Amino acid sequence: MPGRDINKEILINTIKSDYSNGTSNSVELLKRNYPELSHQKCEDIAELITEAIATNDTDKVSIVATAPPSFAINARTTMSVVNSMINSAERNILITGYSLSSYFSDLVDVIINKSQRGIFVKFFVNDIESQQEFDKILRYKSRFLNIYNYKPVDDDKMSALHAKVLSVDGQSTLITSANLSYHGQQGNIELGTKIESKSIAKQIDDIFTKLIFSKVFVQL
Repeated sequence: MPGRDINKEILINTIKSDYSNGTSNSVELLKRNYPELSHQKCEDIAELITEAIATNDTDKVSIVATAPPSFAINARTTMSVVNSMINSAERNILITGYSLSSYFSDLVDVIINKSQRGIFVKFFVNDIESQQEFDKILRYKSRFLNIYNYKPVDDDKMSALHAKVLSVDGQSTLITSANLSYHGQQGNIELGTKIESKSIAKQIDDIFTKLIFSKVFVQL
């Protein structure tokens, strides 16, 4: 009679092998160890574990930080992550700007050039009238470079777009406390997370799409 003490490591490795090779050996392994379970139930269990493994393999989160140069931390810097994400974008960029300074001008040029090569950009801005650094981007707005200005809710002048988000290619997302400014990228102490996840990137895009349709943002 088959034993019920299935070796978890063997089961996980078998499921990983099935996931890579398109086989179903884990279902047979479950049936041998748990004969009271139906074939369908064994398939369901194997599928659930496979989904968990796949999610763990594809959804990766890392800490991103801004700190004084003398402050040694085990994390990628905000500036390097922002530069890398924008420069590597191949399909689309979603970015928010609560505060944009001349320090960010080089990356503004990269964003403009990306849009001119057919990469779709959505730039969400807080109070664009008060930020001269957005003048250049406004001159290059196009069907590929869309700029949205935050409209205060119910005329509350204290409300603002305060979220700092960068999401590229429907896969990589940075959520951070850092502004697109010198102090945000180098001078302050800022923390954020970089998430490699299609589902998270889609959620971010969905949120801002709903805010556009709700007229919280006005396209310029």
